[in-house]
Amino acid sequence: MADSDNLRTKVKEDVIRIMAETLEISPEEITSDLAFNTDLPFDSLQLYEFVIDVEETYNIRLPDELLDQVKTVDDMIDVVMKLMKKA
Repeated sequence: MADSDNLRTKVKEDVIRIMAETLEISPEEITSDLAFNTDLPFDSLQLYEFVIDVEETYNIRLPDELLDQVKTVDDMIDVVMKLMKKA
């Protein structure tokens, strides 16, 4: 269980770091309950860059049907964790 918690913490840190770099904001401004479409100022190009960076960081593919279900930062972390388990 501890390994899973540690991995989730690492994924969360990475996702927030990538998001902060993409949006050029401080990681401290990003919490796991923020919504992609209302709370985070992504334009379509930034969102694309963010997804590509996450895919490259974890060597996974984020399919559109899964991305459509991602509403919050926490949802993105869940999706990355799920895809890593399949890889």
